Amino acid sequence: MRRLIAPTLFMLLFLGCGSSDDPVAPPAIPAAATAMDTQLTSDMGLFMPRVVRFEGILVFILNPGSPLAQGVTLAPDTSPGAPPHSFTFSGPYDGNDDGFNETTMSGRATFNSDPAIAWSGVTGQAAVDVAIPILGHVYHANINFSITSANEQLSGSGTFTNPLTGTTTTMTLAAATPLVVKPATGAADAVSNLCGYSLMGPMRFEVTGASGTLRSTWNFSSNSASVAVNDRSFTNSSGVTTMLPDSTVESRCGGGRTINDWAGRYDQFWACLPRESGRATITISVAASDAVAIIDEDPPGSGDLSNYSASTIGANPHALRGFFISGPVGFRYREDFNWTMRQSLSGFAQSSRYVYFEGPNQGTGGFCVASAPRS
Repeated sequence: MRRLIAPTLFMLLFLGCGSSDDPVAPPAIPAAATAMDTQLTSDMGLFMPRVVRFEGILVFILNPGSPLAQGVTLAPDTSPGAPPHSFTFSGPYDGNDDGFNETTMSGRATFNSDPAIAWSGVTGQAAVDVAIPILGHVYHANINFSITSANEQLSGSGTFTNPLTGTTTTMTLAAATPLVVKPATGAADAVSNLCGYSLMGPMRFEVTGASGTLRSTWNFSSNSASVAVNDRSFTNSSGVTTMLPDSTVESRCGGGRTINDWAGRYDQFWACLPRESGRATITISVAASDAVAIIDEDPPGSGDLSNYSASTIGANPHALRGFFISGPVGFRYREDFNWTMRQSLSGFAQSSRYVYFEGPNQGTGGFCVASAPRS
């Protein structure tokens, strides 16, 4: 192998002028605004995993022939002026692992070096469309991305349409302040604020429904487990705007669940950059209230077993971090990985980085992703 939210509204104690005997009451928050805000906070459980999962899908696509590249075709970019090591990609994808190709991916990617030989970063653009059978088209996004061994940076916008209510939610990541996504290590500047990930940057949301439009900015900080939500306003269907107080959102990965949910056997598919892909059988047992023991057989049935461990990240029972040492003598490497359990408990996703610590490749490495459904 290579590699609920419930917002708390802080009401102002005093607004405007007036004596202590005659304070001015804060403006009433429309019920429609509260309902829309609550729904947005709940929907973040849908939006945010899709954002951070983009890296994993992209790495699979950039490993043509690997099982999870699925129906997306990768080809050299032969357009005039295309830089070296540039590729185009296009095709259907099963983005939620339910057996249906509801997602269509297309775009371009340019590597800093030959991805079959070395890894030094990739940049590009992608268009993502999701159409649910019977319900129809529900999501479209245009994304600019930059991925290095240190982090992933995303900008662009995406719009989700609720097929039942008609409410649309648009998420915008400004190019000047891209969202930075990196593995959560538990260090002061890499605190988990979305399961196994540490995010940094603002995300602008606009939700429009029959009752009006809610606007807010969600500010992620890599040194905080909570998210500050400000610049909040609600404009009703008559055009009247009400400013809303700032709030703070606390997120826990697997809130209300336990580390025991990890116990089981998983069929893992992994892929890396520089290009490499494979398969492993992962068997997990609970070793402590905050740690698991792992048996990794790569490839399945080979008898080639590795034993290592992982621990929960902060107060997140469904986010784990660990490392293992692998490779032949003279070419050994250390791989640090983050695992995030799916909400359905049907498996987990991986993001990892590896670095050679001996031999001619010392100091170099790459990064990997994996999908591991329960077997």
